[in-house]
Amino acid sequence: MQTATIQYFSHIFLLPKDLYMTAFLRNTMQASNCCLVYLGMPHLSPIQNYWRPPPYGVNYTQATTIPKRIENETNDMLIEKQAIFDVLLDTRVWGQKYITNPFPYIEKDITKINDDDLKHYKKHFYINLRKY
Repeated sequence: MQTATIQYFSHIFLLPKDLYMTAFLRNTMQASNCCLVYLGMPHLSPIQNYWRPPPYGVNYTQATTIPKRIENETNDMLIEKQAIFDVLLDTRVWGQKYITNPFPYIEKDITKINDDDLKHYKKHFYINLRKY
């Protein structure tokens, strides 16, 4: 299921990796004369497309930016998508100790979400997780 999900939703799962790897390689190349890199074939073409001379190209800020929301998409719809991806990829994201904001696509700063809304989001996530 994980392989199928990544194959059919590569624009969601591989894009952040490709952007980050491109930014990392560009920084590495600035600090060294040569570099040997081993990439998987799915990443080669996107990295070649993102590799542009300065001032263009990808940097770490672009590589770690959360894309803008689709117009008319509610928070509950986004949480349902997160639950579906969690089931498809078998990730259990909230079990990771380094996750401080489980809803970065709703609000970048978790402290700006009030407690009642956060409880509602978590409840909605778990309801959808059980549903799928």
